[in-house]
Amino acid sequence: MRGILLGLLLANVLYLGWQFLLPEELERAGSTAGVAEQDAAPLALLSEAGQNQLIPYRAAPEPGSVQDQAASESPAPATAQFCAELGPFRDREDAEGFMVTNAGRFAMGIEARQAPAPSIYRVFLPPMSSRELAASTMEALRAAFASNGMPIDSFLITQGELANGIALGLFAEHQNALNVQNRLQALGYRVTVREEPKSNEEIWVIVSGVESQAVFLGHWTEIQLSRSYIRAGEKLC
Repeated sequence: MRGILLGLLLANVLYLGWQFLLPEELERAGSTAGVAEQDAAPLALLSEAGQNQLIPYRAAPEPGSVQDQAASESPAPATAQFCAELGPFRDREDAEGFMVTNAGRFAMGIEARQAPAPSIYRVFLPPMSSRELAASTMEALRAAFASNGMPIDSFLITQGELANGIALGLFAEHQNALNVQNRLQALGYRVTVREEPKSNEEIWVIVSGVESQAVFLGHWTEIQLSRSYIRAGEKLC
């Protein structure tokens, strides 16, 4: 019973203390809210705000704007130039002399080319089994030429794929080679005619770095006065 009384007494003391402290806490909270309210900036509509109250923000780049900027900063394309080829010259010395004479006109360089030429026709007796047999056959062949009035040169082939054969001449005309073949076959010899492609070296001068075709043609008119035997053509630079 005594314990219950002591508990009630303690509860009343705590309640009185809480009642005493509560007004002070409420007053402190109210003053803090007032200070915060005074410090806060008033809200205003965007249409009512002045220009000095607005904070500018940088707009986000639109897609492709970086590429457009890079394209605008890229260097301008180089001016188109004209290049040409002149020739063929008579020989390398002729081309070198031309370059020295016209060094002040444009940049130049020499280019050697293999140009196709008319074929030649080789007439021969095929290789034999030994050098001795080939030599004796050639002696008999020359005797047959002399007795039949045939002015045909012959010599023994000593090396290469036709070694131990007998050469009977090179002819520019196919028909002349066939005539020799027919005459020797009539004497009982097996004669071969072989076409051999031929090429000639041509010397050309390559011109580069000319401002335009019109500028080149102006020079070309003067060049033709001294070398009418060469021709000119456009060449990719």
